[in-house]
Amino acid sequence: MSNWKDLKDNPRLKNIYETRLQILRLIREFFWSQNFVEAETPVAVRFPGQEPYLNPVAVDFLDPLKTSYRLYLRTSPEFALKKLLATGIEKIFEIGKCFRNEESFGGTHNTEFTMIEWYRAPGTYKEIMDDTENLFKYVGEKIGKNKLKYRDQEIDLSGQWERSSVKELWQKYICVNLDDYLEIQPMRKLVLDLGFTVDEKDEYEDLFYKIFLNKIENNLGKDVPIFVYDYPASLCSLSRKCENDERYAQRFEVYVGGLELANAFGELTDFKLQQENLQKDKELRERLGRPTWAVDPSFIAALESGIKPAGGIALGVDRMVLLFTGARDINEVIFQSVADQLEN
Repeated sequence: MSNWKDLKDNPRLKNIYETRLQILRLIREFFWSQNFVEAETPVAVRFPGQEPYLNPVAVDFLDPLKTSYRLYLRTSPEFALKKLLATGIEKIFEIGKCFRNEESFGGTHNTEFTMIEWYRAPGTYKEIMDDTENLFKYVGEKIGKNKLKYRDQEIDLSGQWERSSVKELWQKYICVNLDDYLEIQPMRKLVLDLGFTVDEKDEYEDLFYKIFLNKIENNLGKDVPIFVYDYPASLCSLSRKCENDERYAQRFEVYVGGLELANAFGELTDFKLQQENLQKDKELRERLGRPTWAVDPSFIAALESGIKPAGGIALGVDRMVLLFTGARDINEVIFQSVADQLEN
């Protein structure tokens, strides 16, 4: 839907956009009904997150004397929302625009996209799973759709969603015990044994996802949506470690028809461990040749001040709309996406 004329002349695209607006309203209604507080946090930040494989968009602000200040458009409102948790707010959500550079224009990506994040403190990542399933069922009931559509697949929304650990999925699809592949050298050998190429610069995360994305992901959520939980701890710098096995961390992702919709954590609230993890992420960014910045000191200070055990999630609204409307790709659910604007 590149512009107003496309919506005016194409009833299908107009219906998709009107459904999008309805879904946004219903998301808010759901969280208001659960006594969540809606927040509004900065889009331009001085210290973005340290995720090694995400790239924020840099912007330069000028004061009246033409002095330039470098900020970044947020890749997520996560740090800001956790700072608000530190003020004593226990249930919070935000729907807003986020930005990630070096993303493809179209398909399932757009440099500018809409995210909803919510947090419970106190809360657990299993409670966030319940929230996610209940949110989708609420929206589906209100708009009269109990099936999601993606790539000629129909996924049943109304039944109980599946839950499977990452370890269980590696056993099912790769026939290996992931416990044996939590270090880089065994994982490197496994990648080679499965016929994938390995670069000497590949980190553990690169190797893990060469297998996960090619052998596992497309199988996920084909009949009903699935929560994939408990990832190797080395992939989860913002998550608490699992109580029963500290080699894994309290992280889950949601998949529908092989499409990843959300990333969630049992939040790490220990400020010392969080500082250490983010510093390691920064060092990895340096090794990858990516821009770096300091770890956000006010985020660490907020954690140090005390936050109750928390669970939280980031969910892509555009992908959610895509599934509910059966749109062909993400450009059809975003008014004037980057790809559309570049074509006009």
